[in-house]
Amino acid sequence: MKMKSILCINDHIADLSEQQTEKLIDSLPEWRREQALRYKHLQGRRECAVGYVELLRGLRDCFGINDYPSFTYNEHDKPFLKEHFDLSFSISHCKEAVGCFIADHLCGFDIEFIRKAKPDLVRHTMSPEETDSIFANPFPDIAFTRLWTQKEAVLKLLGTGIVDDLHSVLKPENLQGIEFKTVENPFRNYIYTTAIQL
Repeated sequence: MKMKSILCINDHIADLSEQQTEKLIDSLPEWRREQALRYKHLQGRRECAVGYVELLRGLRDCFGINDYPSFTYNEHDKPFLKEHFDLSFSISHCKEAVGCFIADHLCGFDIEFIRKAKPDLVRHTMSPEETDSIFANPFPDIAFTRLWTQKEAVLKLLGTGIVDDLHSVLKPENLQGIEFKTVENPFRNYIYTTAIQL
């Protein structure tokens, strides 16, 4: 049977006015509305609301699910759909875009704005080989963000959250059975990676 997956991205969230964002939040199920309203700033509320809307869109368009699912979480806070345990999903957001990746296999997704490749941060999060490749690249900020989204997507798939040993996340022996795809969108200032367990 063929694997089913869908990626839904909204990279026009900055176009949502405060009034439109409030209306969107009001349309959410009570538990998700409460989550969105916990954010102090409009941007966080907007990202939380749009993330859930993109989940609903993907569930409807790819899996024919029209209800408003609730979440349950593992010990590392990886969310699952309480009513649809056969599906996996991952929501991610940055100030430029919000997205949700849904699949009938374990999956992970990360989207990030293209951030500065600061030497201390790069050395802390990347292996020596990755660090060398980033600073040898003519566009080190893109190279760094690309690798960061790959690591985050894999960790979200595994459901472990950020681990202490970030240097080894992308070693081939840790990626067996995992396929990922990275897309760079420098014109909209973000990069994303989807990861899926084959």
